[in-house]
Amino acid sequence: MRYVIVIAAVAFLLIWDGLYNQGRYLDTTVRDVTHVVRYVTGKI
Repeated sequence: MRYVIVIAAVAFLLIWDGLYNQGRYLDTTVRDVTHVVRYVTGKI
């Protein structure tokens, strides 16, 4: 049940971001995560 709530929350946030913010927050999050992964793996 816990996972269903988490999945529903993530889906709601993605839909809300896509409809009302044109994916701005998702885009920023992906860029930040990519930057951190490159920093950690040393592939700058």
